[in-house]
Parts: sequence; C-alpha cells; structure tokens
Amino acid sequence: MGVMPFTVRAESANAVATLRCRSAQDALLTAHVYLRLGAALVSIRTPSGEIMSAYKLDALVNRERARALLAD
Repeated sequence: MGVMPFTVRAESANAVATLRCRSAQDALLTAHVYLRLGAALVSIRTPSGEIMSAYKLDALVNRERARALLAD
C-alpha cells in the first residue's frame, strides 16, 4: 500500500481513533463522520505535518476549487 498523506484523529471521552486517508477529500469525509458520531475533538494532519481542524481544511479545499473554476 502507498503512502497515506492525511491522518485523521478523533477523540471522545471513551475512545481515540486514528485513521490514514489517501486524499484531503477522504480526510474531510472521515472527520465529518466522526463529528456527527459525537467526537469531542477531530483533527487532521496534512502531508506537510500541519495539524488543523476539519473546518479549516474544508475551507482551504473550497478556496482551491474556486480558484480552479475562476482560472478556466
């Protein structure tokens, strides 16, 4: 299996889960599922090592999509 660049970490009072994802989209989907399941804290580590919330990564992905649309 190849390198998994995004890591999603979810924490609740009773458990901690860490999952590796292949893309930003997969990481966002995973993070949002954990938030809906009631995780107290969800963070995403990017390939560059930066740790951010799902909301911040979502905003960055949407901004890049908008730039790509404007460039066309």
